[in-house]
Amino acid sequence: MRRVFVLWVMAVWVSVLWLGVGKASAAGTITYVDSQFVQGKGVSFVFEATGFRNKNLKGATIFVGSNFYDLFCTVNKEKTLIVCVAREPLTQYAGQVGVIRLAGHTFQVIVPNKFDKPVDESFTCPSGSMLGAWVTFEGYGESVAIFFDGNTLEEIEEEAQEWEIELGNILEIGPLECEEVPL
Repeated sequence: MRRVFVLWVMAVWVSVLWLGVGKASAAGTITYVDSQFVQGKGVSFVFEATGFRNKNLKGATIFVGSNFYDLFCTVNKEKTLIVCVAREPLTQYAGQVGVIRLAGHTFQVIVPNKFDKPVDESFTCPSGSMLGAWVTFEGYGESVAIFFDGNTLEEIEEEAQEWEIELGNILEIGPLECEEVPL
């Protein structure tokens, strides 16, 4: 009877170890590639990955500024990429180190600024128009878009921030463009 019990325990251990190894080998690999601010979406983090499905990515988070924020991740199998987007306003932590937890992997990342990518400063507008960007505000149950003139997105953001009390929070700042001057 003791032999049967010992054999049964050994069989259970072997099956547990075999199932554990099977799950681990099916997971695949993930490598951090880049992070950037995407207008209209928020901060996105890009990873090269193989062997993952969308269901493996649920519960992804980033820890920054003493808080956890949810990441919404999707797999792009054609390009073997995982793209995670933080819908929270993470740009307030621009330049700080964040810790991403994704599918059992941990990554240290730098939170990007809205303006990390260079802007073409040689932008000139034709006569009768001015350079600027559309700024969308959200407040009091509605959204409103206003064109602010300026030579850089930083300048436009500073000017728009002065209007936040009256118009609500800045939801989006569009790209630099030329707009006709009203008569």
